[in-house]
Amino acid sequence: MSRYLGWLFLAVVMLALSAPLQALNYEVGGCKAGSGYVNFPTISAAVAGVPAGATIQICPGVYPEQVTITQPLTLKGIASGNANRAVITINPNGAVVPNVTIGGQPYYAQVLVQNVSPAGAVNITGITVDGAGANAGCSTLILAGILYDSSTTGTVNEVTARNQVNNDGCGLGILLYNGSSTNETITVENSSFHGQGAAGGGIWANAAPSSTLTATVSGNFLSNAGGNAILASTNGGISGNVVTSSTQPGACAICAFGPGVVSGNTLADDAEGLAIDGSYPTSVELNKLSNVGTAILNFSDVTTPIKSNTIKNTACAIDFYGGASSSGPISGNTFNDSQYGFAEWSGPTITGNSLYNIDTIQTTSSPCP
Repeated sequence: MSRYLGWLFLAVVMLALSAPLQALNYEVGGCKAGSGYVNFPTISAAVAGVPAGATIQICPGVYPEQVTITQPLTLKGIASGNANRAVITINPNGAVVPNVTIGGQPYYAQVLVQNVSPAGAVNITGITVDGAGANAGCSTLILAGILYDSSTTGTVNEVTARNQVNNDGCGLGILLYNGSSTNETITVENSSFHGQGAAGGGIWANAAPSSTLTATVSGNFLSNAGGNAILASTNGGISGNVVTSSTQPGACAICAFGPGVVSGNTLADDAEGLAIDGSYPTSVELNKLSNVGTAILNFSDVTTPIKSNTIKNTACAIDFYGGASSSGPISGNTFNDSQYGFAEWSGPTITGNSLYNIDTIQTTSSPCP
């Protein structure tokens, strides 16, 4: 009899321990119901009410709120019925006001990740962030769809950031920043960006010092994504992205000012193509650039290898801005249909590349737009 009671007691204890696991499904929007779900009326209420490490499922719909995340978790857009888009829009309750300041610059972040405790990743997937309707000017704030502040880490995957542009043309799709001494890693991948401000951009990754943030930017599509569509002055790679219609004069489709490989990107119909600086990035290879003013722009003395890129229909294929030198190998590239192959270059003849239909192969002048 005592043995029976012992087994019964153990079964009750195990049932009690497993019961909370049945409630670890968190939902916003009302498309999921039943005893297995905990429902929240807003995303903000959910991120404040779930335990660390939880996944919050966001139903299709429009969520006019400003979301601040301060613990590790996952936001995940889900399908319901015939819909599959969860949209975070500008908070309509009053004027757009900043919720974070970085380097003295105020930002209105639609989704802000900061002061995460306990330490852990904040992951965002399958969410649209729409900045339409912001009514402030650049002197007041910069609009950011998603902002990861210092000492944060995570992955942004299959996200759409659109219409981050205010009255004066400022706006960023995603800003990744780390001003702390701790090393952090953030990945932005497989996402769509469009409609950012001419004084902003699609994906910006910055750090002070730059060595403390590793930002990997891969597989994204950016169209009409503001000024500098992708700007990275951090560790990490920039690969497999497509950037089109980045037409702001003087802005680059990709500004690669930090360590890492820039490879396999496609840049088309942009004012400028790829800008590099000094010994950064580690290498520039296997990129395809067409119908851009200057395909590759070297801002200072370059040690970066530039190899196996395909450049077509440009004013200048490679511009050594201000007469910058290059000690990195420039080889295996294919140029076709350019006015100038190598501009502002006073060094020896550059060989080892395939050139077709080039008006002037090398010039010491500055003819590039």
